[in-house]
Amino acid sequence: MKKKVIFLFLACAGVATAAESTCLYPELDGKKGKDILAELHNKIADHDVLTYDQVRADKAKVDLRADGTVWDMYSSCTFATYDYCGGNNYNTTIECDCYNREHVVPQSWWNNDNTQPMRTDLYNVIPTDNATNQQRGAWAYGEVAGEPEWSNDLGSKFGETYTYTGGKNKKVFEPADQYKGDFARILFYMLTCYHDKNFTQAGQGYRMFTYSAYTSTADFTSQALTLLLKWHRADAVSEKEQKRNDAVERKQGNRNPFVDEPDLVEYIWGNKKNQTYACGSSEAIDEVEAAPAAVKVLINGTIYILRGDRKYTLTGLEVK
Repeated sequence: MKKKVIFLFLACAGVATAAESTCLYPELDGKKGKDILAELHNKIADHDVLTYDQVRADKAKVDLRADGTVWDMYSSCTFATYDYCGGNNYNTTIECDCYNREHVVPQSWWNNDNTQPMRTDLYNVIPTDNATNQQRGAWAYGEVAGEPEWSNDLGSKFGETYTYTGGKNKKVFEPADQYKGDFARILFYMLTCYHDKNFTQAGQGYRMFTYSAYTSTADFTSQALTLLLKWHRADAVSEKEQKRNDAVERKQGNRNPFVDEPDLVEYIWGNKKNQTYACGSSEAIDEVEAAPAAVKVLINGTIYILRGDRKYTLTGLEVK
């Protein structure tokens, strides 16, 4: 697959200036693993709580394509903003009849408590074709084994799985490949923002989450974490996610840090969880600080700084 490269601007100074001015999470410097998660929780948990009406796609306007149609990550249906389900078609099972609000972490997983902020968190609420939404129900995300019981043109599926322990006889909803990373990063956000919430109270939440009453903290099951890391790594952050991150921030005042800095996933749950996060590495920066110019580029949803034939992250670390 070809890498998409967008040239953003030229920096007349060295990489150090660009890295220092664009370090988005300096409070993480020197931390690792679950300490990073705790710091991010403190940063994003205190946000504006919206009303349920405000998170409808036609009201929120954070899930619209350039032509004004609704962006549905479950189906290939084309909806105008006024195609919201209501009245006679609210419970329709006809695909592309109307769209509704879908909770990535279903409400039943926290026992349908409508007072909880997760219900109206725009990172958790997306517009979807109502019929496809009903196929998902409150089932966990996973990968369907063999022939699905149901699928659509976009590539969403429902059926039995081997994702979770206990054999094949567990059913899951599998999003289309092009959006698997989006859903993984939404779930990483949800665990970080609401790690004090119990998402195992009903439905299939216990497949993806654990909860300790002793410490009042949630975590991922090992099977879910393996799945989400796989999806996150295979499907890089897209321009759509970046624009949605900006739009949601304008509505509720916080960001999904895993869209901003995808590598934070590795520092908390992945192959860097035993490494210390460096928000600007002086050793790496010193090597190129005297350079007369550097180029800042966007490659597959991640911003890098190029100097000659060498590539650096925004934190100044060289990418081999």
